[in-house]
Amino acid sequence: MHNPVEVFATKMVDPTKLTQVYYDVPRNMKMSLLIHLLEHEEAGLVMVFCNTRRITDFVVKNLRANKIDAIAIHGGLTQNKRTKTISMFNNGKVNVLVCTDVAARGLHIDNVSHVYNYDIPGDGTDYVHRIGRTARAGEEGKVINLLCEFDHENFNRVIMENRDLKIPRVERPHVKMVAARRVEDSRRDDPRMGNSRRGPPRRMSAPARRW
Repeated sequence: MHNPVEVFATKMVDPTKLTQVYYDVPRNMKMSLLIHLLEHEEAGLVMVFCNTRRITDFVVKNLRANKIDAIAIHGGLTQNKRTKTISMFNNGKVNVLVCTDVAARGLHIDNVSHVYNYDIPGDGTDYVHRIGRTARAGEEGKVINLLCEFDHENFNRVIMENRDLKIPRVERPHVKMVAARRVEDSRRDDPRMGNSRRGPPRRMSAPARRW
């Protein structure tokens, strides 16, 4: 090469300004705890990560039902819809973005103060990309992991793959239980949502489950 130029880049995420914690929570209280924390944590823009499109839609539906303004982004949306969603979030028109890992990288998102992992990813690299959405450009950030019995295997894998991570457990606050609303779908329900079933959905009313 003639006249090569070396370019160096510094990490955008400052680990000294990033706080990470986890809560151990029963499956039927995970949604209730998320709502409680969103209502009581002093936050700016918030990202809530889920592992599937279905759970993403479930979380958005229940946050809205509890008067928390939230919007979803996942691979099931058109590019135009995703672009519009990110624009609304970046402009502060909606403060809570619920998303799959499609939003963990490759999208320009600024000023995120909190990242919630409603689900823990199965890959340590995906976890690092998620938490990299906060504590950027000198700002402080917080990552809150919500672990029920389905999440511990993935969480242990994340820790094993990223041994420098310091993620202490914190005491769960007293939480008011909320009645969760289902996202109707012809596919079998995700067992983490507490309503797994076999065969076609029954056409009958049932009391709302408590999460």
